[in-house]
Amino acid sequence: MSTNQSESPDSPQKAAAGDGQELERGTYEIIRARLDSHAHELRARLDKLNHDRREVFGSIETKLLATERITTGNNCVPCDMKSIGERFVFGYNVHIGLRSETHLEDVFSVHSFRDGTFHSGSLDLITDDLFLNDFKQLYKYYKDTTFLRFHTRGPHLYMVFRVGKNVTDVKAFKWFNDGESLRYMDNRSEHELTYPPQHEFEWKRTHRDLHRHGAHPHISIEDRIFVETVGGDLTIKVEDNTDVGHGIYDEPVDDPDQVLDDAEVFYAIVGNLILLKIRPYQEQKFRYLVYNDKLQKAMRLDTIERACVLLPEDHGLIFSNGYYLQTGEWKVYDNGERDLLFERRLASPNGEDDLYVFFNRENGVYVLLSYNMIEQHVKTPIVCHGFSFFPDGHLVFFKADDDPQKHHALQIWQTPYVAEGFTPEERTDSFLYKVGNKDIVRGMAECHEILNLIGKDESYSNLYVDLVKKSGDVVDSYFWIKNEETHRLDEPLAQIRDASAAAVSEYDKVVRVRRETAAKFKDVSRRTERALADIRSRRFDHINVFVESLAESRKLRGEIVSLRDLKYIDLESVDFLETEIADSTDRLSRQCVEFLLRDGSLTPYEKRVVAQKSRIDGLEKVSAARELENELVDSATELEMLIDVVSNLKIDDATQRTQIIDDISAIFANLNQARAALKKKTQQLLAVEGSAEFHSQIKLLSQAVVNYLDVCDTPEKCDEYLTKTMVQIEELEGQFAEFDEFVVQLSERREEVYSAFDTRKVAIVEARNRRATALQSAADRILNGIKTRVAGFDNVNDIHSYFASDLMTEKVRDIVAQLTELEDTVKVGDIQSRLKTIREDAVRQLKDRQELYVDGKNVIRFGKHLFSVNVQELELTTVVKDDGMYFHLVGTNYMELIRDERLQTTRDVWNQEVVSENAEVYRAEYLAYLYSQQILQRGPAAISAELEADDAAMTVAIQKFMAPRYAGGYVKGVHDHDAAKITKAYLSVHTSAELLRYPPSARALATVFWYSFKDTEAGRLMQAKLAACGDIRRLFPDANRDQAFVSEIRSSLLSFNDSVKLIDGVSIDLAAAYLCEELCSDHAFVADHRAIET
Repeated sequence: MSTNQSESPDSPQKAAAGDGQELERGTYEIIRARLDSHAHELRARLDKLNHDRREVFGSIETKLLATERITTGNNCVPCDMKSIGERFVFGYNVHIGLRSETHLEDVFSVHSFRDGTFHSGSLDLITDDLFLNDFKQLYKYYKDTTFLRFHTRGPHLYMVFRVGKNVTDVKAFKWFNDGESLRYMDNRSEHELTYPPQHEFEWKRTHRDLHRHGAHPHISIEDRIFVETVGGDLTIKVEDNTDVGHGIYDEPVDDPDQVLDDAEVFYAIVGNLILLKIRPYQEQKFRYLVYNDKLQKAMRLDTIERACVLLPEDHGLIFSNGYYLQTGEWKVYDNGERDLLFERRLASPNGEDDLYVFFNRENGVYVLLSYNMIEQHVKTPIVCHGFSFFPDGHLVFFKADDDPQKHHALQIWQTPYVAEGFTPEERTDSFLYKVGNKDIVRGMAECHEILNLIGKDESYSNLYVDLVKKSGDVVDSYFWIKNEETHRLDEPLAQIRDASAAAVSEYDKVVRVRRETAAKFKDVSRRTERALADIRSRRFDHINVFVESLAESRKLRGEIVSLRDLKYIDLESVDFLETEIADSTDRLSRQCVEFLLRDGSLTPYEKRVVAQKSRIDGLEKVSAARELENELVDSATELEMLIDVVSNLKIDDATQRTQIIDDISAIFANLNQARAALKKKTQQLLAVEGSAEFHSQIKLLSQAVVNYLDVCDTPEKCDEYLTKTMVQIEELEGQFAEFDEFVVQLSERREEVYSAFDTRKVAIVEARNRRATALQSAADRILNGIKTRVAGFDNVNDIHSYFASDLMTEKVRDIVAQLTELEDTVKVGDIQSRLKTIREDAVRQLKDRQELYVDGKNVIRFGKHLFSVNVQELELTTVVKDDGMYFHLVGTNYMELIRDERLQTTRDVWNQEVVSENAEVYRAEYLAYLYSQQILQRGPAAISAELEADDAAMTVAIQKFMAPRYAGGYVKGVHDHDAAKITKAYLSVHTSAELLRYPPSARALATVFWYSFKDTEAGRLMQAKLAACGDIRRLFPDANRDQAFVSEIRSSLLSFNDSVKLIDGVSIDLAAAYLCEELCSDHAFVADHRAIET
């Protein structure tokens, strides 16, 4: 008899199945079905591989071969056996009755196994004088002596006898076993009887640092689970929440008043499993529990107290009466044996099976558990009194029987636990043989573990994440998985991995839907229970109480019915809720009818309608009218519900039904009148309030449009804010739909807004296009410069360095970034392509030059001959030669004389290299002249400031002045220095000479003209103007208002000079400027000393 579990019995999937609910085939269900299909394919291929493996390496099935019997002279209980070569030594416990002495043959017998049968032999194998003496002494001085077992340790065999009531009261006779015979050694070797570690993990004790205090304190087990023994029970929780005391597992404790510190708690973590060893306060025994982190479930398992060892490859745990796997499968066998110790482990040569031997020191019973790696389960346990293995894997054991008898049954089984040299014949030419049986077994075991996981339901934590990881690990860990000889296990494994990866996200959705469904059901269930409790406790002495309860019941029933449409809902629970609320509603409806038959039962509604109707005339706001309208609707709904209740109930007396409905109809008539009056009143209020509200909304809309247009700096923002504005307009249309004139205005406003945003968007697009075009033009210029620059490099590394770090290439990349921000991908692609092409062409051309040209110069070598190459671009220019001007093609000998009379007039400047210097004028003089003229134009104050400035300051000022004048060819440090000295000298002379700076011819012409012109009407007017101009100049020295008067005088002077022909070659401009200066001053006309003397 055994108990096992491979799935969680209360999983959501099984619960739904139990309810008879078919899950809708959504994406998750489709993926799950696909995963099952891949699992079926993997299982089929594993079966084929296992068949091939058995053919290559041979197969040894565990099966019963025969049952033999051994006859003893006395009624006895067999205890143990041991093979020595071809002979067996059997040990018994016998009751000899009145005999006082126990002989050797009463306890031991020797048999040989031939032809499948046991044959009795002599005791010569264990006959030794010293041993016989020790044997007699043992039974003589220890009256309760019984034979317990044979114990093997290396080459030594121990005959173990129990001599007291305690299992540790033993004596041991030590023999040396050479494989064919025994040699007695001593009787003092009981201290050498040891067992392997009974727990292949370490128990850790909890301490105060792991305590979590609160209303329900608990102990943290590495923050994975939380344990406590307070409040009367031992509880395991998966959440670190001390506000609640319930968990996933609980069982009562003896002392309900204990605190957290009173219990002793130990734990051990083995993969997904957490083992707990807990002794509550004042209890004698520890309690042992196993918690599975994947299933989030715990179970009591006290069997592991004595012994618990690990299965191979971290598959899980095995103990004397069962096993527990990491994936959650477990089985406990009810073999009636307790307090067994782990004795040893035997592994089959092929690595597929492991035998675990447990021994009961109390009654000498062995329990043999054989675990299969591939199938991951334990075969039927063997409970026996002693066993022994043949080298060929035959297992012989006494069938356990505590009743003394003379005829003892022995079973002979074939097992895979063979000795070296007894393995089945193998095919060495197979690929599987090259891989190795053990490696294939491990791989198949991991594949079966994946199949076991696929069989799990969704209660298994991180199921699909584990499937993705494990299937990927198997494919990566075993190279032979992808071989045809192993049936390409990688293909279904890869499909399982992909399907599991797809199921991860989909399962999260399913979990979320289930959680939401559970929450919705819980909320409706809680409110239903509360409503039912209120109905049971209420006092129904007023119609309003009935109406409220019936309305709440009807609302809840509607919500309960809507729960049926939710996925993964428990329909049985929904049916139960609906039944409860329906029964309660029916009872309440009958009570309501009985109440309505009383006189004055509807008086509260009559008074309410009258009161509501009386409030209509006093309404001043639309909001108040809306509130009153809602109140009237509520009253109508409640009255309709009353009519519905009365109509649906079976009332024997029809007159009663009619009476109730007539009373309600009368109230309805009054209510309808009130609603009609309220509607009329609301329309009147809307006409008043609507206009003011509409204009305020329009103002807000206008302000919003202005603000939106200000922040629209991209076409996308224009579209975004246009959409927002249109939504606002649509909302206003819905709000004022009852006013036709407002709808027309909103339509016009919509067109205006659309036009404004469209204009803004067009302007932004045009500006963006202009900027993009400007950036592209800049990039073109820079790229042309880069192309010219890299053409002169003579090293490939220099070209790469230039493109990696030069400022010009960085500038091009910056332009690309700006164009990217402008979303002009076409120009971005063009510039990037050109930059890449320039780089590649430069490298290619450099390599061509290095291969074809001599030393990288413009000379090509063909054999021994060298040829020069002209690399100048063919351009047209002019050249002065032989006193003539010629057309010339650069890089050629072509010359052609230019014959043009107009060109001959410019012969004087043919050899002038710059505009600022010729044979007569030094360029510093020309620079000083230009600088002085702009100083003179600013007036006397500027002239004085320049004269007072030191040479260094004037030099700096002239440097700034000449900086933008590139055509002048000025050299810093030369021409600026000379110009500063010339300028200072010139301004000094200009100031001291005053009006004598004008030439005599100009002064003479101006004097003659003025004396002939001053007495005329125009002369007197001009003199008055210039006198006023002189006053302004004296008051405001920096005011420069003479130019208008100079122009006026110049026109008169020009006419005068053309008529009288007084002086030839005189500058009219200088004469006009001189005359203006004279007339603005208050002194006589200036003259030099020679004129004064004459």
